[in-house]
Amino acid sequence: MSRRRHAAGVHTPAPHRLTGTETAVIIVIVLTSAALAWGGMDPSTVLQMLAGVILISVGSVVTLRCGRRVPLVLPRI
Repeated sequence: MSRRRHAAGVHTPAPHRLTGTETAVIIVIVLTSAALAWGGMDPSTVLQMLAGVILISVGSVVTLRCGRRVPLVLPRI
């Protein structure tokens, strides 16, 4: 007997997987911060830069995801 307990007609969304560009951006950010730290930059400065990049990227993702739901109405001239 199956242990699955799905209600009929209920669709669970697939988990989001990283695309190639998202993966490339993450790799570039990590390698850049590692190179800066290895090159002698102060670790607290590297961490501040990483925090800034993370805040900007999260803000961009939230803006893009919420922006799709609301149609852009431009005034007619």
